[in-house]
Amino acid sequence: MSEPFNRAPAGYDILQRLGAGRTAVVWLARDVGAEREVALKLPRPDLQSDAVLRRMFENEVQITLKLDHPHVVRAYAGRSTGEGAFLALEYCAGGTLDQLLLERGRLPADVALRLVHEVAMGLAHTHERHVLHRDVKPANVFLGGDGHAKLGDFGTGTFQALDTEERVGTAFYMAPEVFEGRSTSVRSDVYSLGVLAYEVLGGERPFVGNSYEALMVAHLHSLPRDLKAVRPELPSKVPRVVARALSRDPERRFANVASFLTAFREAAGIVASVARETPVPEASTLGRGGPRRANGPESVDGTGRSQTPNPTDGKAEARPKRGWWPFGRRR
Repeated sequence: MSEPFNRAPAGYDILQRLGAGRTAVVWLARDVGAEREVALKLPRPDLQSDAVLRRMFENEVQITLKLDHPHVVRAYAGRSTGEGAFLALEYCAGGTLDQLLLERGRLPADVALRLVHEVAMGLAHTHERHVLHRDVKPANVFLGGDGHAKLGDFGTGTFQALDTEERVGTAFYMAPEVFEGRSTSVRSDVYSLGVLAYEVLGGERPFVGNSYEALMVAHLHSLPRDLKAVRPELPSKVPRVVARALSRDPERRFANVASFLTAFREAAGIVASVARETPVPEASTLGRGGPRRANGPESVDGTGRSQTPNPTDGKAEARPKRGWWPFGRRR
C-alpha cells in the first residue's frame, strides 16, 4: 500500500485497497456523510505526465456522473481534474462478470440470458445519454451483491459528438471497423455487446488468437461457431439475434441497442418487469474445459499502443485465487 491515505478527499475514510488500473488506484472507502461503503478511485501520480491517461480518467469521471440507471455502476461524486481529483462509485460486492465466468465456467442458460439482458439495458441507457462505451466486455461489467449486472469503467468512453478515429478497446471484443481504423459508433458498441453475449451464453469467446494481429484477422475474416451448436438448450431464436449483432458489416447489425433489446427479449422470452428475478447460482454445473485467455497483445489505448492481455486487463495488479477484487470481494 504505497499510495498515501491522505490523498482521499474529505469525508471519505479509506478501509482497504481493492486494486489498480492504468489510470487509478481503487480503494474500498466509507462515505462518512452518507454512511455507506464506496469504491473510491484516486488517479495515479503519473497521470500528470501522461496526457492520454489523464484524459481517460477525466472522461470516466465526467461520463459516469451523467449516467443514472440500475444496470450502470452509479457515481456518487467526483472531480475530474486537479490535485483533488477522485471518483466515488457504487461498491459492487459481487466482483466482475469476467471473474464469474472464469470461476464458474458456463452459466445456466436462464442466468446467462438475464445477465446479457441487463448489460444491454445499461448500454442502451449509456447511448441514450449520447455516450459511447468503446470497451464493452465482461471485465467491465460489475455484479452487485444480488448478482445483477452493472456496466462500468468508462475510461475509454467518449461523448458521441466528440468521437475520433482513435483505436481503443480490447481486441477480443473490438468491432472490425475499429481494427481498420474507422471511427467507433453506436454500432461498434453493438458488436462488442454481441461478442459479450456470445461469450456469456456460449461459455466461450467467438474469436480467439494469441496476438493482436491474429485477433484482428479473426474479426475481419473468420466466422464464429454457430451459437446454436455451442449451446443447443438456448431458445432457438437467440443465436440469430446474437449473430446479427456480430455482423462484420455495421449496416447489417442492429442500428442501436434498443433494437437489439427488443429482438433479444422476444427471442429469449424475457419480460422486462420480471427480468431481475433470476439469481446467480452458487456454482455452475458445466465447466469450460480449460483456460480461455490468450497470451499476446489484446487491447489498445488512444495512442494505438498494444496492451498485454493478462487476465486483469488493467483492473488489478494480480488475480489471486482468493482475496479482494476491484469493486467487490470475489465469491
